[in-house]
Amino acid sequence: MQAPLTELHAPYAPLLQAVLHMASPTAVHVALDLGCGPGLKTAWIAEHVVLGGQVLGIDHNSACFTQGVPRDLASWLSADAHALPLATASVDLVWCVAAFEFFSRPAHVLGEIRRILRPQGRLVIASAYQLWVRPRAWPPVVYDTWCAPAPPAGDGLGDDLVARMHNAGLVAPTCTAYLLDPPVENPIMAALPLVAWADLAPLVATHLTPQQYAACREAEKAAEPEPRSVLLVSVGQS
Repeated sequence: MQAPLTELHAPYAPLLQAVLHMASPTAVHVALDLGCGPGLKTAWIAEHVVLGGQVLGIDHNSACFTQGVPRDLASWLSADAHALPLATASVDLVWCVAAFEFFSRPAHVLGEIRRILRPQGRLVIASAYQLWVRPRAWPPVVYDTWCAPAPPAGDGLGDDLVARMHNAGLVAPTCTAYLLDPPVENPIMAALPLVAWADLAPLVATHLTPQQYAACREAEKAAEPEPRSVLLVSVGQS
């Protein structure tokens, strides 16, 4: 089951904002919010742009641009994501939030994004779905000792998009998964339950007692599939 969830606002906005910022470079010169809608998240991507830089918002529906967000925040363009009206190698950072899954030819859109990205430019795609996942009930020590970004999701979550990004020529694409329910603001609390023990163990094993290590192995074994709302955040570079 993979059903898109179109609403990524409250109570999920704090988590979404945090993970988008974590995935994005700072001090870029040109940033694009692709599929921006009314621009509710365009203000967030603007925080990554240097003074005097440019923020772009593109959506196929020009009616979105009359809603909500101050118009002087960005340059707003009504355009088709399959044929972006931007020069090759002209953008440093692209966000596509709750939009990618609705493109009719996603591989073509990825090719367009790859074309407009400058060298070392970054693409961040965030989409929410109802998925069958295996949340792990890690002991508290795992969260207490964690001091790094969340590793990639386990159980193949996001593998399809990662493969598409790779095929489009994006470098080292990854996907991190975050549980949306219950809503939390801490990305690590939302992400670690969806990380496989095989990926987690090398990063935490030295901080665990033998009993805690055994409890983590048992948590992996005990995890059963269940339908949950999940945010997938995929990142790739040009």
